[in-house]
Amino acid sequence: MLLTILLATFLASISSLFLVAILLLHKSFIKKISFSLVAFAAGALLATGFLDTLKEAVEIKGEEVFLWVTIAIAGFFVIERLFLFLHHHDEEDQPVGGETMRLPTAFLIFGDALHNFIDGASIAATFLVSFPLGLVTTLAVFIHEIPHELGDFGILIHKGWGRGWVLWFNVLTGVAAIAGAILAFYLGNIFEDAVPILLAITTGNFIYLSATDLLPEIHHKAKRSLALSHTLFFIAGIVLIAVLIKLLG
Repeated sequence: MLLTILLATFLASISSLFLVAILLLHKSFIKKISFSLVAFAAGALLATGFLDTLKEAVEIKGEEVFLWVTIAIAGFFVIERLFLFLHHHDEEDQPVGGETMRLPTAFLIFGDALHNFIDGASIAATFLVSFPLGLVTTLAVFIHEIPHELGDFGILIHKGWGRGWVLWFNVLTGVAAIAGAILAFYLGNIFEDAVPILLAITTGNFIYLSATDLLPEIHHKAKRSLALSHTLFFIAGIVLIAVLIKLLG
């Protein structure tokens, strides 16, 4: 099981990173589809949280998990307010030569590592419940990592980093996902009661990312002329996860 979890975490985190690196070679194409990817990821995360991880957690632990989901969402909000670096997409599109970014590189590194750590723990927690649940979560993480990595690349390139250094930076922070997966695996195996709590935290993470990070970004920055297109991509993300849950359930 641990090998499966590590493989899934690697595929979700590292493969999305290299996909983004390849896509960045075609900047005009990326510019056209970036917000569509964000909308698709928002739908996929929202559906995974409500239709998959939350459902499984409630079946194991009952209504108690709703408190843990609330605590998780509140916790992510506090982290974001305290450090202002866990989610940083709002600074990715500043033009070169514009105002100096307020985001210190050290904060960016820590924020990305924490983000990836949570992703790895989410994947491990769901695989501990069932293989199909783990597959759906892995796919959701992979989908949302693409716009996330695009944001990282944009910020660091704006700071003057070369593409090679940016790639290695993201590989190193991606190692945190493996650490999160390993910790969640052993925590869940040693303390069986921890599994529904981990699922609740995963649910809170997915809902928080979608509702407070990705969707507001679309509302604030996307062109109005593409509103219908982005809406369709958002719905497509929900439908994809719902269909997968149905097929794998």
